[in-house]
Amino acid sequence: MTAGVRGLEPPLSPPLPVLVARRAAADPGGRLIDCADGSPGYTNGAFHSEVLRFAAGLRRLGVQAGDRVAVMLDATPLAHVCWLGTAWLKAWEVPINTEFRGRSLEHALSDAGAVVLVTTNALAERIPAIRASLPALRQLVTVDEETPDVGVPAVTMAELLSGPELPTDDPPRERDAYAVIYTSGTTGPSKGVVMPWANLHSGAMQMFPGDTEEDGFRYDDGACYSPWPTYHSAGKVMLTYAVIRGLRLVMRPRFSVSGFWSDVRRFNCTHVHMLGFAPVLANVPEQPDDADNPLVRALVMPVPAEHEAIAKRFGLRLSTGWGMTEIGFPMAAADPDVPGSCGRINPMYEARVVDADDFELPVGEAGELIIRSHLPWLMMDSYLGRWEATARAWRNGWFHTGDMLRRDEDGNWFFVDRIADYLRTRGQNVSSLEVEAEVRAHPAVEDCACVAVASELATLDGRPRGALASDDDIKVVVVPVEGAGFEPAELIGFLAPRMPRYMVPRYVEIAAELPRTPTGKIRKAALRGRTEGAWDRVAAGIVLER
Repeated sequence: MTAGVRGLEPPLSPPLPVLVARRAAADPGGRLIDCADGSPGYTNGAFHSEVLRFAAGLRRLGVQAGDRVAVMLDATPLAHVCWLGTAWLKAWEVPINTEFRGRSLEHALSDAGAVVLVTTNALAERIPAIRASLPALRQLVTVDEETPDVGVPAVTMAELLSGPELPTDDPPRERDAYAVIYTSGTTGPSKGVVMPWANLHSGAMQMFPGDTEEDGFRYDDGACYSPWPTYHSAGKVMLTYAVIRGLRLVMRPRFSVSGFWSDVRRFNCTHVHMLGFAPVLANVPEQPDDADNPLVRALVMPVPAEHEAIAKRFGLRLSTGWGMTEIGFPMAAADPDVPGSCGRINPMYEARVVDADDFELPVGEAGELIIRSHLPWLMMDSYLGRWEATARAWRNGWFHTGDMLRRDEDGNWFFVDRIADYLRTRGQNVSSLEVEAEVRAHPAVEDCACVAVASELATLDGRPRGALASDDDIKVVVVPVEGAGFEPAELIGFLAPRMPRYMVPRYVEIAAELPRTPTGKIRKAALRGRTEGAWDRVAAGIVLER
């Protein structure tokens, strides 16, 4: 068997909860999590103890192995406590985007069959409207001091944590699920992906290839910086890497360009996963002390054209890669020097580019990426409760990504386009079908189509910026009900309380009809990209409230 990243040769590394337990035993007073916003963090020992007390509290509520526990919290250390505490019971955490409401929240909770929901009183106010569709939900845990009256029996987090710790004689295994993560639902409603612990460890170790002691790296109280949501894999993988490498995790509820470097310097952050924000930082006006920072490694995807200038200016090394929820992070490269590249395939995986009939294409041609692993449990277990969808994705013994890539003669991989009909905006995958369902609910809408257009004028911290890598703006093409007096601004007002902010369309185009194939399918390729003549929410000055 081909060996891959150090630490992943059989037997696989223990799951994260076990590694946290070992770290707590070895250095109980050492720091594990710090919060850049001033919130309390955790030492190794205190974190592990709270994880086990949360697990014991869930057990008192009747949670058993295989049950689903939904966690709908902002990016706080407590969200990680809930995640790992659930894992000690071999129950499955279902992280829920805090912007979910209405139909999106109902689908995630009902499809997962969540028996417990951990959230805040404010977010729990979204439950009564969908309570009838959640027969499995029997308990709510609030992080606030008082329990809410939302039609679900509730206890406070303080009550749940008041008991003894759970015994640790039956730890999670590599094959056990670390979470059920909901995808964008490109071919229907969002699907829950059952993810094994080995997948998470693999993804973490791929982020910073070459980041080893043999390469001369030594960290003096270093830290991983994570301003990413804990319901997103980026938030989970950064804690994993920090624990594996003996680093701290520094959390901030959301990314801020203006606060990034002050956080990095104040907390001695050595590692960061930039998602698509590397070009944003590169566009910040240069300062004499740009290189005077503790950062050692930054993960960027894909390799920006200005990669050499970024590395030199800030005095750090870059790495890159590519992955998706179902398969982890199978492509990576340290110190990448090919702009636009996603890196190279890790030896633990095998990848091909194929045509529509699964026949392999020549090097250099773009087609669907299919992939499989040489080690067990590095890829998804299944789509929760969707065995036909699982079988379709795994046809012919390969996982079909639905993404179009190409490979050059040197083994560098390049993302080309999305085959599946989804969009990506603000770092979130969005199902066009889910957007369309909400738009069609408007009484003045006869029909509609949701498509992507390149993001060019979006802002962050109020500053104009270029498009994030792979980021889209959302456009809906609407066929109004005849004589209904359809107004785009009124549609936005209708949608805003029904969906997460990132799903609310920016552009609205009005059409007499939608282009269709002879079989009746909407020809979305004819609608994508263009914004000429479309109503623009940003230009109209409409600001969506949090």
